[in-house]
Amino acid sequence: MSQDTADGSISVTRPDRDGQASPKANPKAKTGVAVKAALAANVGVAIAKFAAAAFTGSSSMFSESVHSVADCANELVLMVGDKASDHQTDGDHPFGLHRVKYLASFIVATLLFFVGGVFAVSQAAGKLTGLIEGTLPRQANSLELVAALVVVGVSACLEGYGLHTSVHEARGRMKRVKVESTSLVRFWRRTKSAELASVMMEDTLALIGLAFAGLGIGLSIATGDELYDAIGGLMVGLVLVCGSAALAFKSGSLLIGEDIDPRTREMLVEAIESTPGVDRLINMQAIHMDEDAVLLCMKVETSKLDRDYDVQTVDKIESSIRSRMPWYEWEIYVEPDIWRSGK
Repeated sequence: MSQDTADGSISVTRPDRDGQASPKANPKAKTGVAVKAALAANVGVAIAKFAAAAFTGSSSMFSESVHSVADCANELVLMVGDKASDHQTDGDHPFGLHRVKYLASFIVATLLFFVGGVFAVSQAAGKLTGLIEGTLPRQANSLELVAALVVVGVSACLEGYGLHTSVHEARGRMKRVKVESTSLVRFWRRTKSAELASVMMEDTLALIGLAFAGLGIGLSIATGDELYDAIGGLMVGLVLVCGSAALAFKSGSLLIGEDIDPRTREMLVEAIESTPGVDRLINMQAIHMDEDAVLLCMKVETSKLDRDYDVQTVDKIESSIRSRMPWYEWEIYVEPDIWRSGK
């Protein structure tokens, strides 16, 4: 729907804001599948790890317990953020509460992950210092550590399942928005889904942490020296801290506002320039409000600089974009203008 603005430009706003359905609009992507799967796995894993840590006194297992508690808290925060982002506002947030998801992801990265990592590092460092100074016994109880190693193996299977679920959902979302299926690392860097980026990072860190924990416990069993277990616990904490920095960078970038995917930009340019009445796309800026909502502003040169004609052309531009990419919620603003060299 187009309307004239005070400065003479023509704006196009989302029909669904006015109570009308977007043409050919697909339902919003189902969110939270990977988050719920990860939460279910991590609750069981955390209980098993704490029981093993209490039974064995393993530093690696205690660090992993803290890791799993942080993971559970992460998923709860992400679910709350996802729920809050769907709430309607009274106009105090004119573009909606989409970015609550990004704020939740940033909280996860800067508070829960980082605090959990620092706590795990401090506990492991304390035990490591005691072992080196001789205030703690270095003789390992191999039978108890075997039980901890079994928990590590079971946890790795559960975390692997969680990562598999995240990867499956990631590929599904790439296919849904017609984005080329690239490497998962590249997907993580380019995805606009805060909760999926968080869960993928979380599951990956969990597997890396379990590898360090398993290695530390295994070496302690083989050598009979608790020192390796303490080092394993220290590495788990450092993995959490490093992961929090990477996730903070990603979620902070989303919170500030990221551009659309290059493939989506190509489709947009094609949709606009092929619209009858458009002579030239002068300029275009687009930013993701969340994974499914895009704010799009553009200047176009039309065939006739006539107000009625321009309004019709703007309506055609809107219809073209929505029909070609119905998987997004579009907030579109168009300004007819004259192209000048160097403008």
